[in-house]
Amino acid sequence: MNCPRCNAKIAFTKTRCFNCGQDLSGYRKIISISNSCYNKGLEQAKVRDLSGAVFSLKKSLEFNKRNTDARNLLGLIYFEEGEIVSALSEWVISKHFQAENNDADRYIGMVQSNPNRLEMYSQTIKKYNAALFSAQHGDGDMAVIQLKKVVNMNPKFIRASQLLALLYMMTDKKENKVRAKKLLVNAGKIDVTNTVTIRYLNELSDIHLKGEAVEKAVPAAVRKEPEARKIVPQAEIPDAYKTITPYKEEKPSVLPFINVIVGVVIGMALMGFLIIPHIQSKKSNQDNKDFKNYSEQMAENNSDVSMLRNENKKLTDELEELKRQNEELKGKGSEGGATVQESYDFLAEAMQYYLDNDKENAAKSLAKVNEETLSAEKTKKLYDKIKDETYDEASNSYFVKGRDAYNGEGEYAGKKDYDKAIKLLGRALEYSPDNTDAMYFLGRCYQQKSEPEKAKEYYNKILEEYSDSPRVGEAQKRLRELGE
Repeated sequence: MNCPRCNAKIAFTKTRCFNCGQDLSGYRKIISISNSCYNKGLEQAKVRDLSGAVFSLKKSLEFNKRNTDARNLLGLIYFEEGEIVSALSEWVISKHFQAENNDADRYIGMVQSNPNRLEMYSQTIKKYNAALFSAQHGDGDMAVIQLKKVVNMNPKFIRASQLLALLYMMTDKKENKVRAKKLLVNAGKIDVTNTVTIRYLNELSDIHLKGEAVEKAVPAAVRKEPEARKIVPQAEIPDAYKTITPYKEEKPSVLPFINVIVGVVIGMALMGFLIIPHIQSKKSNQDNKDFKNYSEQMAENNSDVSMLRNENKKLTDELEELKRQNEELKGKGSEGGATVQESYDFLAEAMQYYLDNDKENAAKSLAKVNEETLSAEKTKKLYDKIKDETYDEASNSYFVKGRDAYNGEGEYAGKKDYDKAIKLLGRALEYSPDNTDAMYFLGRCYQQKSEPEKAKEYYNKILEEYSDSPRVGEAQKRLRELGE
């Protein structure tokens, strides 16, 4: 047991913390009640009283939210009931309270180790939400289609089985009620005390899965012996003894042409009555199939839209909460510098520019950060990394602009602006104090403005502090021009 005040490790039998003197008698009683509720929940889970176990474990966590054993068991029960999101939530919270030697690591790994299984869980949730949306808006048939898929993918998803059973029960068809009872019986095997399942089963008490009247076998039909072909005596056959007339040359007749025309008409009639209806029926079936697929796709799209709206609302609420927390976290920085909140905002802005490969603007934003307010080691490393990779480039960019302003080139073509050049070159030195090119041109600007003392200051700085710079020779030359 840990002391609630100083977190020191204390024996459970102790009534007072040896480290801070905190009275532990009441705290010990709370821990005992939490453990008792956990033990009760464990016993209930062993006999598949999952609803009762959930109630007991939630009570345990109300007394001690750090009871990771109770939280892990609650996650396992949710997992058994098909509530994957709730299970993962409990395990993540458990790991937050106990980072080491926690069974939640194994449970989370069990779910996340198989991408296909994780995707299957995600699909079941989406389809269940789509079905629920359809059922709430009166489209029961589409809801049944979606829920069948959910139950096939995850037979232990109790809520999906209950909703599908309810939709079957609403049809008042006996075969659907039989399907509903099968679903509820399977759900009852997972959680034997689920009140919703029990209530639905009571509604179906008149439906019996076993002992139903079995359809009697239909006796084989008595086969009738085919009637013997009646033999007609030759005397009864007309023209049996008719005289055969001699062969005569047939005269041309229009009868064959009439037969052809009649045959064509009969063929077209047969096509109209037999072939065309078959083609239309086949096309109608294909259209129905396409409409069904379209309806399913629309249901999934509607579900996705609904989920996105919910996620958008959730993110908006979280953003508002973060804004509120940011207002509370705003504090004072060092004298003349940015506050803690402002520094982190500028750092985030610099990071975004850095990712967009806009190193000049990244350096501008980073320059506004008050480095003293960055307390986290990782944050300081990020600050130093961006600074190392942007300041030199920003300094060189300002130097090029300042040189163009001094020479009247680039965007300053035809108009030398020494004041602007001084300002830009000064910014270059702010980002890189070792930029001797900027120092030299600052000296040149002041020399052109007839301010020799300031010019000498920059030339001498190059000679004294950067004796290996390529600008040393030019600085000496300019000093000689100024009389030194």
